[in-house]
Amino acid sequence: MSQATAHISPSGVELAGARTVVAVAEQMVRLREAATELRSVFETRERGFFSPSEDEQVAHLWVSYHGSRSALWEIVHAIRNDVGRPSREQIGEFALAYAATLVLVSAARTLRDLFGKNDLVRRKLNESFDDFRIPEGSFDEIQISLTDPWTALQIKDANEFFEQNEAYIRDCASEDAVLAEVLSVIDDRREATSISKTRYFKARMKELGRNTRDRVLLGNLNKAIYAIQELGGRIASHLSTSPDHVPALPTQIAEQMLELLQPGDVLVTRKEYAVTNYFLPGYWPHVAMYVGGRHVVESMKDGVLEREMSSPFGNDSVAVIRPRLESEMIERAIDRARSHVGKPYDFDFDFTRADRLVCTEVVYRSYEGLGQMQFSLTRRAGRETFSAEDLLNLTLIGQMFQPVAVYCCTLSNQLLFGDSMNEVLRKTMAEPVSPNEKTD
Repeated sequence: MSQATAHISPSGVELAGARTVVAVAEQMVRLREAATELRSVFETRERGFFSPSEDEQVAHLWVSYHGSRSALWEIVHAIRNDVGRPSREQIGEFALAYAATLVLVSAARTLRDLFGKNDLVRRKLNESFDDFRIPEGSFDEIQISLTDPWTALQIKDANEFFEQNEAYIRDCASEDAVLAEVLSVIDDRREATSISKTRYFKARMKELGRNTRDRVLLGNLNKAIYAIQELGGRIASHLSTSPDHVPALPTQIAEQMLELLQPGDVLVTRKEYAVTNYFLPGYWPHVAMYVGGRHVVESMKDGVLEREMSSPFGNDSVAVIRPRLESEMIERAIDRARSHVGKPYDFDFDFTRADRLVCTEVVYRSYEGLGQMQFSLTRRAGRETFSAEDLLNLTLIGQMFQPVAVYCCTLSNQLLFGDSMNEVLRKTMAEPVSPNEKTD
């Protein structure tokens, strides 16, 4: 049985973070290939507009890119502030954050190279995508951040530290397979993020129409990690995040929920101040499926894993809903859920494939077709999807799931049931509608 806890490699690399960085790096390659193909077929300069299918393809690529980017931001935000003298453990932590930063920067530069000169595509990517909280002007904001003087200095600082300590890092990686995997991401991305002063100044003048001076910073570990943190903070400055906030249910609430849970229940969760609240639809963005024995099957950025309850209970708010099925059907659903353990996370949100899954797809593929379980997918950003709030919507209109309990930290300090639970859900969600009332 595969379980996921907060394990650390011998060199201080957090395992879930390493899996996430590797997965996102691979996803960014797929997005680059898709974007390159789209550019070759758009012919937008000649035609001057997008066809409906092209419009959806662009929207989907942009939402997938932002979702992938947010997973890397979380890693950068999570690194410790109190890094002291270089050590094997701290080297591992630096390598993870450095790899995440390199993937972020190289992906942004790829988008600039592909679409920066195409006014029509650029205008499209600068539109607001309200369902996913992508603000207007986000493409230009990302490109300007690449040539921001402090961004350039922070990347330079981290690059210098890596160069000065490369032999030691590679020596650590020879005895740590996890660090070696992270190092492979670094090796693949370093060249793409290395720019000369001349190239930097030209890019800066092109974006902002003015010049600036370069500065030389010391390349020690404290400075390198601080630079990465500052970079992540500046890039995500328009988001409401709080690095000091540690999401977790109050102990009493968690104990009450454990007593209520039955195998097959679905936990719908929310973290306050989480970067991943953005780029996912709704107030309630995430789900996990309880499989008994104080474990859930849950798809997160590091993949589909069977996890301990510290994962779903490591949230600020949790709603529990229960399938309207006989126990035999629920056992089949649990077997289905466990069959997906080990698969990677699907940053493309593509419900037509089962080799990579998002969180809600675990529930969808576990329950679809059992008894009266028939899910209606909703088209979002060019993909047929099913969100966490779609599950809650079904619960509120009395279809397929029934409410069990909710704890919403912003509305109550206790566990709520029945009508009180439904009232909380309605306050935090869009007005529920019957599938028969949905319009295209």
